Amino acid sequence: MRLKVAVLIKVLVITLLVVIVVIDSFIIKYLRKKIDNITIVTFESDTLIALSPKSIKENLIVFTPQFVDDSANLKSPFNDGLSLKELIKKYIRNSWADHYGTLRGTKKRRRIHEGIDLYVPENTPVFPLAKYGIVTEVSDNPHYMVQVECKKQNGEIDSVKVEYGKVVRILYPEGIESVYAHLNEVNVSLGQVVNGNTKVGLTGLTGNIRNSGKPSHLHLELRDSKNRSFDPRHRLHYDYVCYEHFLNYLDISD
Repeated sequence: MRLKVAVLIKVLVITLLVVIVVIDSFIIKYLRKKIDNITIVTFESDTLIALSPKSIKENLIVFTPQFVDDSANLKSPFNDGLSLKELIKKYIRNSWADHYGTLRGTKKRRRIHEGIDLYVPENTPVFPLAKYGIVTEVSDNPHYMVQVECKKQNGEIDSVKVEYGKVVRILYPEGIESVYAHLNEVNVSLGQVVNGNTKVGLTGLTGNIRNSGKPSHLHLELRDSKNRSFDPRHRLHYDYVCYEHFLNYLDISD
């Protein structure tokens, strides 16, 4: 009797497994059919075209409209609800020297100030400028040097090292990167995925402002996918969007 029960249970288990496999195969076929029915509408050379998955040879990544909107709206690094325009009005102390593009260095080697200086109390928490980002550079060295472009008296282009202190660099989906310099503390690691509420670090007095007599401030730079700095005041006119630059850093699992 026990033997018959054991055989019956074994048959039922095998039957159940076969049913599960059959159902799974139908589900997979159904999902594949659904995917094959997706049509992607896009622009190519100013022409509206529609693509089916069968006509796409490479892997396709689709950003939702909400993701694009969220990543394009840059905000204050202090999470105080200010826009970039309002941020500049509130935290820039000197209307000339602290802005982007002012001349720095010596007569022999002139360079431009490639960011803006935002004066906030020392050890103020700093956050990413957008809802999503990837940390692409970190230095916890208070004397960290950065090579920047300068111009000699004769007009030749050269480079010079500038002491940025503790630095964090974050890449956002549309290809813009923010650089935070002169930090007292760094709270993120290289390659870390961050959101708008991730504390990146604390403002401070590291780098070349340490003995300059200047108070604590955040040196903020914005750079495009070719590592060219640009004026944050012109953010609304920025049109060199490059999501590919962001995807190169993003770890996408199959």
